[in-house]
Amino acid sequence: MMKTNFERIIISYGSESGNAERLARQFCELPFLSSVKLELVTLNNLVINDLSTKDLLLVITSTFGDGEPPGNADDFALQLASLNTLAPFQYAIFALGDVAYTNFCQFGQQLDAQLHDKGAIRAINRVDADLDYRNFFTQWVDTVNAVVAGDDTIGHQLMLRVEPYSETKPHQAKIINVTRLNSSSAGVYKIDLDIDGSGMNYRAGDLLYVVPNHKSELLQDITDWFGDEQASQQLQGKELRLLSKSLLRTLANKSNNANLKEKLKIRNKKALADYLYGRDVLDVLQDCGEVGYITLSELCDALSEQTARAYSIASSDQNSDGKSASQVSLCVRDIAYEHENRMHFGTMSNWLSRCEPGDIVDIFTRSNKEFHLADEIDTPVIMIGAGTGIAPYVGFLQQLERQQKAHTELQIRSETLLIFGERYSKKDFLYKSELEDWLSEGVLSQLVTVFSRDQEQKRYVQHAIIEQGALVWSLLQRDATLYLCGSKDNLAKAIDNALIEVAQQHGKLSFDQAQSYINQLTDTGYYRRDLY
Repeated sequence: MMKTNFERIIISYGSESGNAERLARQFCELPFLSSVKLELVTLNNLVINDLSTKDLLLVITSTFGDGEPPGNADDFALQLASLNTLAPFQYAIFALGDVAYTNFCQFGQQLDAQLHDKGAIRAINRVDADLDYRNFFTQWVDTVNAVVAGDDTIGHQLMLRVEPYSETKPHQAKIINVTRLNSSSAGVYKIDLDIDGSGMNYRAGDLLYVVPNHKSELLQDITDWFGDEQASQQLQGKELRLLSKSLLRTLANKSNNANLKEKLKIRNKKALADYLYGRDVLDVLQDCGEVGYITLSELCDALSEQTARAYSIASSDQNSDGKSASQVSLCVRDIAYEHENRMHFGTMSNWLSRCEPGDIVDIFTRSNKEFHLADEIDTPVIMIGAGTGIAPYVGFLQQLERQQKAHTELQIRSETLLIFGERYSKKDFLYKSELEDWLSEGVLSQLVTVFSRDQEQKRYVQHAIIEQGALVWSLLQRDATLYLCGSKDNLAKAIDNALIEVAQQHGKLSFDQAQSYINQLTDTGYYRRDLY
């Protein structure tokens, strides 16, 4: 039986969506607490004046709305604010939040400050957890276990706080390496970024946003077109490649350009999309007429603010030893092409691919919670990707490798199938050596590659899915989770059609039944897409 100085442990929660309550109830089931008197209450039902030095208070709480307490914690917040002093009992707070919101974990932070200021003793440093809280929770549980067993120092060594970085408050990360992954004309690069000590938290499958922080060639080209050096300064931070209909209408009206006006009509949606493909704002400015029909000030007003560019993270959040990773990796295709006798570049991709070690990049992460691996190690996985759509699967496979090593009793994890497509096998086999290593180690059960230009008739991942239909169907019948990542225009409809064909051929379903089956996979979370 565990020896402890605590006579009672109170687990109290403030929960709006149910996550905090689930964690609190899960905590109560932990074996190391079996010899201690436990109480589980909502914060509103906690009588804080009843706590003594023989008690340990564990608070698990979310934040609601604009930094407010959850509905079952609002009365407690008022009760605590009204008190001048508290008995010197020990406490620990696990705060849940979402870094996408301004007041991240604010209620948990307020509770921590008030309890401490009024005389309670902080047994464990407060944890500020994002939507991906499970790894933090595991570490917190281990720390509570040690504190209950009598370790008075470990709680003050724990530092688990996600920093709420955003577009307006990004983390300035240093480039570690830029490595080219292919030899085709359109380069694909592995970008490694240093996030050591940042408090940045992510999971394999999440998104990393890069904030443009450089003056582009396009900005200089527009300055030259206007013949006004002020343009470079005034247009800095404006969106010059993703063109809104509002901007296009302004240009069409100012120039009285009949062709653009016609394309902006609702019935000509496809014609407009075809026209805009590959064009930036300077192309449209030039197409509408000579300099003078719109002023620099009018263009500035019509342009929207530039937004951060999202990339699928191509790494796992933990090292092989289980510790949080000190870097994050991306897989980026350099967008650079000639159109109308002028070079066009991606807003961030071309700049990133030309970076050197030590260069600074403004970044922040966001959870892509519908695109994470299942916790169950015996769940089959089907991963489908084309081009840089392989990025999240690199993180997945790193995570699976770590899980397999942690479960040494398993010779092989439940089946993992990767179907990957690119242009040329000799030039574009991204992460070839890593994938072959994972295949030989059993982390990856099967690797199916399809290279569209290696034969006279082009073949894509949808063709490979149909060819591997028996295997795909077999895995789906064993509750496999299917992931799809890549170009929305190229993959979304094509992959759905291929899966419908597989369900018809191998599941003996009618077209309507097969379509309903694929829709059901999506609705139940067994078919997850990350398309861009």
